[in-house]
Amino acid sequence: MKEFSYINWIQKQLTPPKEVFIPSGDDAAGVRIGNKSLLITTDLIVENIDFTLKEATPFQIGYKSIAISISDIAAMGGNCNKLYVVATVALRKNLVRQFAKELFRGMKHIADKFNVSIIGGDVSSVKGPISITSTVFGISDKSEHIRRSGACVRDAIMVTGSLGGSILGKHLNFTPRLNEARMLTKKYSIHSMIDISDGLSADLNHILERSKKGAVLLEQLIPVSDSAKKLSKRDKKSALEHALTDGEDFELLFTLPLNHAWRILQDKPFAAPVSLIGIIKKKQGIILINKKGKNIKVNPKGFDHF
Repeated sequence: MKEFSYINWIQKQLTPPKEVFIPSGDDAAGVRIGNKSLLITTDLIVENIDFTLKEATPFQIGYKSIAISISDIAAMGGNCNKLYVVATVALRKNLVRQFAKELFRGMKHIADKFNVSIIGGDVSSVKGPISITSTVFGISDKSEHIRRSGACVRDAIMVTGSLGGSILGKHLNFTPRLNEARMLTKKYSIHSMIDISDGLSADLNHILERSKKGAVLLEQLIPVSDSAKKLSKRDKKSALEHALTDGEDFELLFTLPLNHAWRILQDKPFAAPVSLIGIIKKKQGIILINKKGKNIKVNPKGFDHF
């Protein structure tokens, strides 16, 4: 079984009510409540899949559990007046109380950093792996949010930060691009957006499938991280392949008119680097133009839970 085929099957079983204006299939769901809109997203992290106790402190585990949901809100444009979170934690009985306290401190640290109020949740015990579920929701005066389905032919494809190799530490210490998303949607005409959780090629493909478009990427413009290069020396997988397929970078991937992309490159509206890496095209599929000018068909790959 494949994760995304299962998700697609679930979505076909759902008939959202009329007040749901963003159904399953985006980084968050949207519900209209009077003249307000409610954005809701939920994420689950599990021991030995999303973190291990050998590499991660309890503080980092708690931090990540909330940060990934904030990143989903960022991918929708981040246009919420206020954000709230409820969380559930399942811990083994043999863990010391200090572990649980540090876990919560990590959750509260990232929540406070982005003015997210922790308003409730649940705690339980398990015999197996630790798991944490966070549900973040926000209220907005706007009913228009950035979705995956808005990419247009000749849009520029842009990405924040650098990509690949997050397993070397970034996946536990990243900063959600919420402030950057808010600035982008305020100053520029963003057509589509997603956060990179499954990998660049996989998440770009999510935009392309929803928008019914294709893409051309230029190898020399893709911002390959130092971690991807370091990892490449260990596993003999190219640094570019790591940048294309490694998950949990939690950077913003977005499309917008080319003239707005040039403005971003000139304005440098925030400290995080931004790269123009390709163009949206009409014919579906992803083509990579390598450094020698050769066209290579990209098979979207990324992290799959199954």
